[in-house]
Amino acid sequence: MATLITGGAGFIGLALAERLLATGQRVVLFDLAPAPMELLARSELAGAVCVNGDVTCQTDLDTALAAAPIDRVVHAAAVTSNEQRERTDARRIVDVNVGGTINLMERAIAHGGIRRIVAVSSVAVYGFSAPAPSGYFEEAISHPAPAALYGISKLAAEQAAIRIAHLHGCDTRIVRLGPVYGPWELPTPVRDALSPHHQVLRALQSGHEAVLPRAMRADWIYSRDAAAGIAAVAMGEGLGHAIYHVGGGCLSDVPSWCRTLEARFPDFRWRYAASSETAGIVYNLPVDRAPLSIARLTRDTGFSPAFPVSEAAADYLSWMGLNGRTSGGAS
Repeated sequence: MATLITGGAGFIGLALAERLLATGQRVVLFDLAPAPMELLARSELAGAVCVNGDVTCQTDLDTALAAAPIDRVVHAAAVTSNEQRERTDARRIVDVNVGGTINLMERAIAHGGIRRIVAVSSVAVYGFSAPAPSGYFEEAISHPAPAALYGISKLAAEQAAIRIAHLHGCDTRIVRLGPVYGPWELPTPVRDALSPHHQVLRALQSGHEAVLPRAMRADWIYSRDAAAGIAAVAMGEGLGHAIYHVGGGCLSDVPSWCRTLEARFPDFRWRYAASSETAGIVYNLPVDRAPLSIARLTRDTGFSPAFPVSEAAADYLSWMGLNGRTSGGAS
């Protein structure tokens, strides 16, 4: 049997495909356009089946569902929008994030044989609301209060998926994903914000100084950990809840990432922007957001992030083919 991943050519889709293929699963990647050939040619994705199409199109989804004996679906297709796209393309954001989710649910249920659907949502559903007394957002007691159209549409998609699943008796789970960085991240036409970690690495590669607007403290999760968490929900038995958080489990910040890289590349330079200076590293959030509690996920699946910052840096640099040296910057 196989897992269909919508948004399969994107950051999260490719990371999840790598994870599932490594455990012997079959994978069908469904997206508007294929990932760049240099990514699809990597050995980690060997065996993946790619189908191009639009998640809002019934015929395209039917084609993807027929590409292999699908028994699980991870729905990661979304427009991850910034404020500018909200101004210019609000309808497309809602059409994909909400309409695409409804279309996926209906076509998967009509197809039959689907054991579980996992809809990938976001910490953005909480907006900048106050966390629980623990200091974290907790699934059982934290109330969503999305502040932007992306979070609004993801919350609507969650609720629509849960309702349709209830009407048809379809096992459907929601993953609210925290901020992600790591292998497989790339700019796409539907993803407006690249992680600051990715931007810092690009500055290092180009020999530029990384100028940060602020520390940007968050529960950053490495993409391979994020994939492991999503896979745990997709494959887990005896799950007790409809909604699970997948986050880093602890706080880190962008300066800690910069310091880790600086230790490997002594010529790399970074600093905070002066008060009147425009930072070179762009953050998509005006202020920091509270972290996600992953206690429920850990309790039900045993999931625990395996890549703190130092291990993540070593793994990511290896994946990118970068090696530190004592002088001369990046190689």
